[in-house]
Amino acid sequence: MRKVLGIARYTFTEIFRNKVYYVLVLFAAVLLGSSLLLGTLGGEQKNRMILDFGLVGVEYFSLMVAVFAATTLILEEMEARTLHLILSRPVARYQFVVGRFLGLLLLLSVAYLVMVAGHLGVLLSQEISPDRHYFLSLLYSWEKIVVITAVGVTFSLFATSAVSAVSFTFFFWVMGHFSSEMRFLAGKSARPLTTVFFDVFYYVVPNFQLMNLRDLPAAGLAGTGWLWPAAGYGITYTTACLALTIWLFRKKEF
Repeated sequence: MRKVLGIARYTFTEIFRNKVYYVLVLFAAVLLGSSLLLGTLGGEQKNRMILDFGLVGVEYFSLMVAVFAATTLILEEMEARTLHLILSRPVARYQFVVGRFLGLLLLLSVAYLVMVAGHLGVLLSQEISPDRHYFLSLLYSWEKIVVITAVGVTFSLFATSAVSAVSFTFFFWVMGHFSSEMRFLAGKSARPLTTVFFDVFYYVVPNFQLMNLRDLPAAGLAGTGWLWPAAGYGITYTTACLALTIWLFRKKEF
C-alpha cells in the first residue's frame, strides 16, 4: 500500500506542475467574464444561466484535464523510457497502475473542488442560493469525470499514440451521452446485425445519461430511485476499466 501511495503522490505533484494550474486560471477568467456578462440580464433568466453555465464549465474544464492527463499518463513514461526504471524496482505492475490512477484522481478532485468553490463565489456575489439539485448535479458530474479518467488510462495502453488515445476517449465521452438514443434507433432497424452491434456498443460505452442530472428539473429529483444505482454503475464501470488496464499492462512487453 505504501508503494501505491508513493506513486500516487508523485503523480499528483507531476501533473499539477505541468497542466492543471493553467486550466484553473483559464476557468477562473472565463467564469469571471461570463458572470459579468450574465449579470446584465435580469430576473430568473440570469440566475438560471449562471447556474447552468457554471455546471457545464466545471464539468468540461475537468474533462479537459482528465482526458489529456489520463491518456498521456503511461504513454509519456513509455516514450521517455522512465517506465523501465520504475518497473525494474520492486513495484508490481498493478501497483503502478493503481497508484497512477489514484494520484490523477486526487488531482482532479482538488481541481474540481477549486472550480466549484469559484462558481459558488460567483453565485453568492449574485445572491443566488444553490439548491439540492445543484449539488447532486455536481456530485454526479464528478462521477462522470472519474469514469472517463479510467477510460483514458485504459486507452493509453490500447493506443499507439497520445493523439489516438485522446481521440478514442473523447469518442467514448460523446457516445456515452447518446448511447440510449442510438440503441433505440438500432432497434427500429430491419437488420439483426445492426441491432446486435448497437446492443454490444450500448454496454461497452459508459452510459453518461444516468449521471447527467443537470439536464433534469430540480422537482424531478425528489422521487428518483435511480441515484444509488447510477452511482453503483459508475463505480462498477471504473473498476472494470482499471481491471482491464492492469491485465493489459501485465501482458505488455517493454
